[in-house]
Amino acid sequence: MRGKTTTQYAEKGVLPDERDAAPYGIQGLRQLQYNSGSEEPFHAHEQGQFIAPLQGVAKVRTGQEVWVLFPGRGLWIPGDMPHGLEAVDKVISWNIYFSPQASRGYPQACKGLSVTPLMQALMAAGSAGEIDTTRQQLIFGLLSNEFQRLAPATLCHLTLPQERRLQKVCKALCSEPGHAATLAWWSTQVGASERTLARLFRKETALGFTEWRQQVRLLEAVCSLARGVAVNQLANELGYTSPSAFITMFKKKLGASPQRYFQSAL
Repeated sequence: MRGKTTTQYAEKGVLPDERDAAPYGIQGLRQLQYNSGSEEPFHAHEQGQFIAPLQGVAKVRTGQEVWVLFPGRGLWIPGDMPHGLEAVDKVISWNIYFSPQASRGYPQACKGLSVTPLMQALMAAGSAGEIDTTRQQLIFGLLSNEFQRLAPATLCHLTLPQERRLQKVCKALCSEPGHAATLAWWSTQVGASERTLARLFRKETALGFTEWRQQVRLLEAVCSLARGVAVNQLANELGYTSPSAFITMFKKKLGASPQRYFQSAL
């Protein structure tokens, strides 16, 4: 995620710091709107958060991970986990904040979830202008129950290294995913042997260099496909020999062809 001027955002709903009570564990519900290219800076709070785009494509950074979200897919972020957001295009997102106590009852690691139509409707109802306390509690009760029933979803994500030489390589590849230089070439650019870089990549990302570069391309591919870019065009831009080679890679990594992957989110 690149550094940019934060250009945000319209919001509506129940802010998490505006309520002492937390009906059914929910302390706040907001709809946020981000301009294309804008960012929400890294921050953390005690409340666990569920974020789900209603419109647009977003990259969410949590610690050393980058996750791609689009309509139909959401991300659970545990309390006290540093996180930020980059809007790939114009984004409208739902955000549910759970009380610290309730958050401790959910996974203490980030988790991708499939967003149901009922979940979407309840989030819309819960943030629709002024609603009385009784109605809000009824909505929050249903919202909490539906959240607990959401099915896991495979999200495209990328682990970013912390070692400074790897960061130089990774920053360049994130800016130009189609870059085809070998690790031997990169070793001459960052002042470390090929063997050292290979060992560090495996240690910090659990992937080899070639696998990590493929994951960068996959991340950008998911962002582009979610915005309607054609597979043929994308395969060429990312350096694949043919659309079928790209589709094979996509299916291997995410368990479905591009078409089926996005259809399953609807």
